[in-house]
Amino acid sequence: MNESVADLPSIRARYAAVVKGDLELIAKERERIRTDIAALQDQLRLLDDGQAWLEGLQNRVQPPPREGAGASGGVHEGGAAEADGGGGNTGKGPAPSTAASSKTGSGAPTLRDLIVDELCGRGRPCSAQDVATALGRAHPGRRIKEPAMRNALEAMVRQERVRRVTRGSRVFYQVDGINAVAKA
Repeated sequence: MNESVADLPSIRARYAAVVKGDLELIAKERERIRTDIAALQDQLRLLDDGQAWLEGLQNRVQPPPREGAGASGGVHEGGAAEADGGGGNTGKGPAPSTAASSKTGSGAPTLRDLIVDELCGRGRPCSAQDVATALGRAHPGRRIKEPAMRNALEAMVRQERVRRVTRGSRVFYQVDGINAVAKA
């Protein structure tokens, strides 16, 4: 019995050494994983930037399929009505543009529908300027200006169709459905 009591400190010392070693291994593994995550995030940012650049290039080189419909007057008429309605003549911002484009009956998508499509296609938060630039390239027959884009985006935030994301002093917008998919 004396031998087992005498061995107790050496057993404790061995367990303490094993626990210490395990904690060091876990700390090293966590640091390795953090480094891997940072590298993957950098790669993802590069891929996102490359994709955005290539999509912009594609829009400049090859007109989107909706342009063919615009040649018959569908998209361009709706764009003209939307640009005129949102130009500030009535002082209401984007609300008249939505009403004006739906009254044309041309089947042209509204500015808000185009915004939702663009944000869904991106899958990540975008600034009003990014959305306005992309839609301007994709729909050259429409006059889409950044202030009108901001007004439309803020109206969509109030309608809960779009979510506002702030990063520092910058404001970005994202379709709310993307967040629900990402959380699921």
